[in-house]
Amino acid sequence: MTSQSAMRGAGEASIRPMEQGDLREASRVVSLAFGTFLGAPDPERFWADRNYVYTRWHGRTGDAVVAEVRGRLVGSNFGTNWGSFGFFGPLTIHPDFWDRGIAQQLLAPTMDLFAEWRVRESGLFTFAHSAKHVGLYQKFGYWPRYLTAIMSKTVQGPPGSAGRLWRFSTLNENDRNAALNECGKLTDAIFDGLDVNREIRSVQHQKLGDTVLLWDGDALEGFAICHCGEGTEAGIGRCYIKFAAVQPGPHAPVLFERLLDVCEVLAVEQQTSRIEAGVNLSRVDAYLQLKARGFRTDIQGVAMHKPDLPGFNRPDVLVIDDWR
Repeated sequence: MTSQSAMRGAGEASIRPMEQGDLREASRVVSLAFGTFLGAPDPERFWADRNYVYTRWHGRTGDAVVAEVRGRLVGSNFGTNWGSFGFFGPLTIHPDFWDRGIAQQLLAPTMDLFAEWRVRESGLFTFAHSAKHVGLYQKFGYWPRYLTAIMSKTVQGPPGSAGRLWRFSTLNENDRNAALNECGKLTDAIFDGLDVNREIRSVQHQKLGDTVLLWDGDALEGFAICHCGEGTEAGIGRCYIKFAAVQPGPHAPVLFERLLDVCEVLAVEQQTSRIEAGVNLSRVDAYLQLKARGFRTDIQGVAMHKPDLPGFNRPDVLVIDDWR
């Protein structure tokens, strides 16, 4: 991070860029904060099989800051760069330091980061029932719009018509670069400048799962970035679709169904028992297709946008993601 505001030390906490030596404690605080807020019986073990800190820091899909009080790490926040769109989170504060304004201190350099990236729009996922969380983000210009459902289903295997599974990990470097170029064109057609290629590279580099590709000859019709198993953002026995999209147009619903088929092929190959996907409820067709396929909502939050515009959370968009 190049912004000088990341080094500021205002109020009770000092804010600085996250370093590798922070990862273990930052992970502990993430588990403790969410586990305490959600009433888990053992907050420090909450999400013990998942990891958001190591994957995002090592993947360099964005940047991260931490808050320290008298040399003690008490919070962190991650910014993620998807080209013309950015989102942040998880933003977490140790429960002993809640309601002291530290979250606002962590958000200030994150806003500077989005300005440096020159994102057109940005967003976040937060608890829909928490007036405190929604109110905090409104102070920074974010507005609550539609709910986002985090859905899952038992992996049963796709129909025999699923077709061949093309995996990013099996491509040589030249073909990978060509595939990334096509992925960028596809997301750009959905939202000008949207680019999730850093996520694809991160999954490949860290061996978090794989990216499945839906081809028609030389034309890319869709792709899905998936985390699989323990130590990823999926967790034990799960295949998590972090981002998926198909070419927009009249054939998008058919392509989306085919993409879900190949995601389930991957889930079977990775020996996972559940497949998880997040979808904003403004993407009506995507949500209804997931429901028809047997996905059910486990939790839901609200997507907050800055500015108050739909971005790519639109009814005509068949995209899976959830901005956590």
